[in-house]
Amino acid sequence: MRGGGVDIVIVAWRKLSRRSQLLAKALNAKILFFPDRVPYIKAFLSTFFAVTRGNMHTILVQLPQGPLLLEALLLKMLKRCKVVADVHTGFLVTTDWKGLLLNAPFVKFLGKSDLILVHNDFQLNLIPVNFRAKTIVVYDPWYLIGRAEHKGKQGDYIVFPSSFAPDEPLEEVINSINSFNINVKMYVTGDWRRQPKVINYASDRIIFTGYLREDKYNKLLSNARAIITGTKREYTSLMSAWEAVAYAKPLALTKTETLKRLFGNYAVFYDWRNNESIANAIKSIISSEPNLDAREEFKSKALKGINMLKHRLEV
Repeated sequence: MRGGGVDIVIVAWRKLSRRSQLLAKALNAKILFFPDRVPYIKAFLSTFFAVTRGNMHTILVQLPQGPLLLEALLLKMLKRCKVVADVHTGFLVTTDWKGLLLNAPFVKFLGKSDLILVHNDFQLNLIPVNFRAKTIVVYDPWYLIGRAEHKGKQGDYIVFPSSFAPDEPLEEVINSINSFNINVKMYVTGDWRRQPKVINYASDRIIFTGYLREDKYNKLLSNARAIITGTKREYTSLMSAWEAVAYAKPLALTKTETLKRLFGNYAVFYDWRNNESIANAIKSIISSEPNLDAREEFKSKALKGINMLKHRLEV
């Protein structure tokens, strides 16, 4: 602390990721979260007033919102502070008009940041070559998720933590369970109203929980038999996968090169285009135990990244 202020603030617009929440714990940082929508005028003004009135030496921005990065760089000149860009894949990989308008034009400003964070080694390939000298890999600090707080009787169900994003193979997993008549109950967390049609899959064994409070969500994961999740997109690591590691749960993931590199010694992998592959993965995780040696290796890597970040920020 300097002069009674906060050394580091983490700024997020629109949605606050669990990664940002965990980074705040790891760095003893304050979160400034301004839920807003395009064109982010309210968030822009709220950020400006909160930062100019504060006394911090580092602003860490949760991308992908490009305008947030630009504002942080303007505040850097005004407040003479450092700017750290925590780069989510959506900032670097453009898939729709919003990305073309709100992300792609701002990638060039990454070089003005003091430090760039990526979530895995594979994602590093997306960073422009001339910015890589100031880029470090920081895995999600999953070890800060309170595993011991929610111990209870293990259930006979699996969980698919969903954001209902287009790159998730949720429908494929549900169809596989139904097609192969797998004797398992699957809870699907998250706000299903983002894809209202999926509620038609609801049954005695496919249960949509809707949005859960953090304590209920953690308890559901903690008592699960296993976790299945995934993405159809490369360069993306998944917080839901790290949550499986945190709670020491068997894990099934889509067979992307990124996820295989990250979780190769821990997870079972499936081809989301193949129902039988998905079914075999589910059968495997409900009858296996987690690789605790791999879990310890993950923890060492995560701690190494956080310690490197602290050193660079002089925390």
